[in-house]
This record gives sequence, C-alpha cells and structure tokens, in this order.
Amino acid sequence: MSGFSSANRRAGNTRRPILRILQIHDAIHSGRHPNCETLALQIEVTPKTILRDISFMRDEMNLPIEYHPVKHGYHYTGPVSGFPLLRLNKRDLMALFLSKKALEPMRGTRLERMLAESLEKIAGMCEGEVAFQWQDLDHLFSVTAAGVVEADVTLFSDLTEAVQECREVSFQYHKLTASRAEKRQVQPFLLRQVEHVWYLVGRDLKRRAVRTFALQRIHELKVLKIKFQRPPDSEINEHLRGSFGVWSYVGDDSTPALIRIRFTGYAARIIAERQWHPTQEIIPGDPKKGNSVELRLQLRGLEEIIRWVLSWG
Repeated sequence: MSGFSSANRRAGNTRRPILRILQIHDAIHSGRHPNCETLALQIEVTPKTILRDISFMRDEMNLPIEYHPVKHGYHYTGPVSGFPLLRLNKRDLMALFLSKKALEPMRGTRLERMLAESLEKIAGMCEGEVAFQWQDLDHLFSVTAAGVVEADVTLFSDLTEAVQECREVSFQYHKLTASRAEKRQVQPFLLRQVEHVWYLVGRDLKRRAVRTFALQRIHELKVLKIKFQRPPDSEINEHLRGSFGVWSYVGDDSTPALIRIRFTGYAARIIAERQWHPTQEIIPGDPKKGNSVELRLQLRGLEEIIRWVLSWG
C-alpha cells in the first residue's frame, strides 16, 4: 500500500480506539464518503483496523453506516444528531433518573432548570438498552422540599468559576444581624451545601480570617482578575472543625466537648440509620429497657446542635 509505512501502523496502533472512532465519525458525518483506504491513511492505521472500527460502530453502537456502491465510501443512511459514546443499561438509567429526582428540593429555581436540562441532554445522547420518558417514572418517587433557598444560576456559575480558577471576588453581603449590607473581598475556597442551602467558604481579606457566606445574601458579585494561592484542604476543613453545620469556631483553642444525646422510640431508629457528623458514635441502649440509642459527638459549640435537638419536639 503506497504511502503507508510500518512506522505509521505502529503509531496508529497506539492511538486509543475511541479517538479513531471519533475521527471516523467526523469523516463520515461530513458527507465526503470516505473508505477504508482513505481513512487508514488519515488516521495512520491499517484498513483492517478501520473495517473493525466501522463494524463496531454499526453493530455495537447502532450507527446507520452503509457503504455507497457508486461513491465508493461510507455514509450515514439516517440522521445522527448526537454521538452515543455511552451505552446505558437499566441500572444506569435508573441512577440517572434518581439524580434528576434529587433536584426536586430546588424545583422552580433557575439552578434546577439548568441541571435538569443537562441531565436531559445526557440521557438523549446515550443510547441504552431501554428507553423511557422521565414522566413514566415520576409517580414512583417523591422528594419533599424543606426551606429551599433559590440559588441564582449566574451567581452560582460565577462563584464556581472563581473557585476553580482561584480568583478573588467582591460582593455586597447582608449579615443576619446587620442593618445593611457591606462590601466584602474574598478568596473563595469552596461551595458547601448544608440543609438545602448553599454557602461560600473563603478568606475574608479585611478580617484576615476564613468566613462562611450564605449565597442568598450575596449581591453584586464581581469576579476579579486577582489570583491567589489556594490553601491546603486541611486548613479549609479547620474552618468548620468542631461545628455541627456551618457555624465556625476558628480561633477557639478550647478542646472539643463530648456531646451525648439519648434518643428513644422512633427517633432512636432514625438516629441509628444515618450519618450526622464525622465524629459521631452511636451506642445502643439496653434492649430490656426499650428501644434507645446514645449519639456522641465532638463539638466546640452548642448553637447548632441545640436547634437540631429541639427540632425533634
């Protein structure tokens, strides 16, 4: 075969099959009617490799590929809007559906619409062993929202970009205890969700300390060109060490206190079933005295744990 050396074949054989398939797809989708010879020269593999790839695309990926006897090349006999890189079975599709269902607490917000549209695109691009409509499964699952706060999709997107690129941000922030908003300049470290509410964790440059900011109280966000060095994860985690949620005890050198809470009846069953805190221990009670458990935690403050205990009634 002219123009095709053993060095070319070795180079092509080291190329990942998925990259070859993508190149073949692009060539066929362009309407140029490529054949095995022209594709082999372009991708630097043997014609036999191209033939195997095309057979895989037709038989395993269900792409409508046929050889045109007049134009002496391959073409698609039907529309190919998306390229099915993934094949999903029933379990995969169910996992995708449950991911969509987990967005229910944000129903009606722009963030929910954005994420739901992305899941729709993923489902549409993936040819699976089964096909279904989302509404066919809606009646099987239910998620109840509780105190959900709408997260502005533009704000969320801009903050995500700032966290990824380690760029400082400035914004107006209205604390719960303040009468008016004040300007903050922050080095954003991470976005954290607690009880359906999103928070930004970052270093407040004016206060020279790590602080937590609720996204719904952030306004007039600006992503600055100033770059910063992200601290180690251990330093970021220190900000919330000893808390039960988002309350910070930075600067508190006291030893975390052992919190012991006894639950009985139905509450004991719920407590034993879930992970409430990284330091938790669940100690079963004496079965002869009824159903009970003791939840033990290492915390530096009582503000959030008291509110949580009172929520049990």
